[in-house]
Amino acid sequence: MMKGYLTVFLSLSLSILSGVILALTALAIRNGQRLRMECIADISMNSTLAEFEKTLHDRYGLFYVDLSYQEAKPSLQNMERRLQYYLSENIALFQNSDLWGNLALKNVVVNDVQTAADGHGGSMKNQAVQFIEDCGIHREETEILSSGDSILGTGQEDAMGAWCALMEEIAGIELPLIQNDKGEWEEVPLSNPADRAYGFTGSDVLFLVGAPIDRIPVGKIRKEDYLSGRDSGDRSDLQGQKEADTGQFIAYLFEMMGNYRSGREDGLLKYQLEYIAEGKGSDYENLQAVVEKLAGIRFAMNAEAVFSDGDLVSEAAGLAEGLQAVSLNPAFLKPVTESILYACAYLEALSEVKVLLEGGRVSLGKESWVIHPAMIAEAGIQGGQNISSGISYEQYLAGMISALPEKERNYRAIDIMEMDIRMLTGNTGFAMDCCVERFRAQIQAAGSVRGNYLIDRTYGYY
Repeated sequence: MMKGYLTVFLSLSLSILSGVILALTALAIRNGQRLRMECIADISMNSTLAEFEKTLHDRYGLFYVDLSYQEAKPSLQNMERRLQYYLSENIALFQNSDLWGNLALKNVVVNDVQTAADGHGGSMKNQAVQFIEDCGIHREETEILSSGDSILGTGQEDAMGAWCALMEEIAGIELPLIQNDKGEWEEVPLSNPADRAYGFTGSDVLFLVGAPIDRIPVGKIRKEDYLSGRDSGDRSDLQGQKEADTGQFIAYLFEMMGNYRSGREDGLLKYQLEYIAEGKGSDYENLQAVVEKLAGIRFAMNAEAVFSDGDLVSEAAGLAEGLQAVSLNPAFLKPVTESILYACAYLEALSEVKVLLEGGRVSLGKESWVIHPAMIAEAGIQGGQNISSGISYEQYLAGMISALPEKERNYRAIDIMEMDIRMLTGNTGFAMDCCVERFRAQIQAAGSVRGNYLIDRTYGYY
C-alpha cells in the first residue's frame, strides 16, 4: 500500500517538475527570441543609417540619409523598405538552424524622422559645428564676431537720411541775385562741391569703386526651388538637439563655401556667403547688396567721425565761404559746410570699400582721412588706406551673416547645400528637408513559441 502511495506521489511530483521545466524553457526561448530581435533591430537600424548621402558627406561633412535614395521620390516608405530589407536579411541568417526557434517579421513602420531642416535648420547647424570642433578648425573671420554690433554700426539709414534732408534744406534756400553786365538780375548758382558726391548715392556702388563687373559670375537661381523658398516647416517630435555656437557655425560656412574674395567654382552660385548674407537670386545682386551695405556701414561711421575732426570742419567751412552764393547769402554757410563734410564721409566710405574688395583692411575707427574737402569735386574714387591690423571684407561679411535671424541664416545655408548636391549628383530633386539625421521605428515580429514582439527604437547619428 505504501509503495502505491509513493509511486503516485513521485509520478505527480515528476509531472509538476516537468511542467515547471517546460514553462521555464518556453519563457527562456521567448526572452531569447526577444533579445535576438532587439539585436537584429539595432543592427538593421544602424545599417539603414549607414546608407548616408555620400556626396553630401564628402562635400560638407554631414551625415544624412536621403529619402529619395537618388532615384525615387523622397518618402518615408523608401526608408521603411530599406529597414525592412535589413531586418529580413538578418532574421534569415538564423532561420531553420536555431534550436531556440524562428522569428517572423510582421510589420515595419518609420513613424517619425528628424531632417536637416527641422528646428529651423538646427539639425544641420549642430552637425556643422560638430564637424568644426572635431576637425579643430579655426577661422580668422569669426574672431571679430564678439563685437559684431560695433562692426556693423547702427546708423546707416540715419546718416543717409540726415544728408538727404540737409540737401533738401539747401535746395529750399533762396539763391541770391546779382546784376549782370546788361543790368539784369540773375540768380547766383550755388555750385556746391558736395553735389557731385551726393549724385553718386543713386549709382551702383560696384561701378563706383571700380569692381571688375565683367568678371562677376552670371549664375542665377529661382528661390522657390530651394528650402528658404518652400519652407516645409518642422515635422518631427524627436528630441536631441543642443544649442550650437553661432560663431563656430559661421566658421564652418567660411570653411565650406565661397565668397567674392574666394569664389567656389563648382557651385551654381560662386559667391555663396554673399547669398547667405542677402538671399538674392544671382551672384551680381548678392555682391551688389553686400557692397552697398558695406558702403552704408562705413559712411555712417565716417559721418559720425567727420564732424568731430576740427581740421576737416575748418577746411569745409573755408571751402563753403569761398562760394559766391554763400558770401551773398550767409544762410547757406552752415548747411553747405555740413554737406561738404557728409560728402567727405561718403567718398571716404567708397575708398574704404574699394580697399576691402581688393583684399585690404580698414580700421574700425577713423584716425586719418584720405578724402579732404578740397578733393570732393575731383573725378574718380581714391584708393583708401590699407590698415594691416584692420578689418577685412570677409570679417564684415561674417558680421552681416551673424546679424541674420537664426532661421534665415540656416535656411540659406541649406539652399547652398541643395544647389551643390544637385549639381554634383544630377539628382535635381535633392532636398535637405528630406534628409534624415534621426528616425524612430516600430518593428513587430512573432516568435515560434507564441511570442509577439513590439520594438520601438530611435536611432540617429548624434
